[in-house]
Amino acid sequence: MLLRKWMSRLGIGAAKIDLVLDSEIYKQGDVIHGRYDIYGGTIEQKLKRIESDLVQTQNGKETHILNNCIYTASTVMADENRAISFKCRLPEHLPLTDEKTSYKFVTKLIFDNGTDSLDHDEIRVISL
Repeated sequence: MLLRKWMSRLGIGAAKIDLVLDSEIYKQGDVIHGRYDIYGGTIEQKLKRIESDLVQTQNGKETHILNNCIYTASTVMADENRAISFKCRLPEHLPLTDEKTSYKFVTKLIFDNGTDSLDHDEIRVISL
C-alpha cells in the first residue's frame, strides 16, 4: 500500500480527468456543455479542485480567456468512475479560429498530495 501511495505521488496509477465536450465547434457567445470524467487510480486520493482554463493562442502568445474552478474536499476512490457536469459561455466577441488563432481547454485535477492530472481539448470558434 505504501508503494502505491508513493507511485501515485509520482503520477503512476494516479486518478485521471477527461473533459468531454458536446462538440468541438462553437459560435461566439455559445454555451458549451460537457462533463468531467474522473477515473480513480490504484489508491484513493483526496481531491482539492478541478480547474478548466480556456486558452487562446494567437501568433504564438497564450492568453487565458475563461477559468472554471470547482473546489471540493472529496475523495476519489481506487478504480472509481465519476462524472461532473460542465458548462460555460464563450464571450460574444471572441476572435474566430484561423491559421493564427486557436483555442483549447486545459483541465487539471488537483490533489492534496501527488501529481496533478492534465487534459487538453481543442475547440474551434466560428462566426455567428
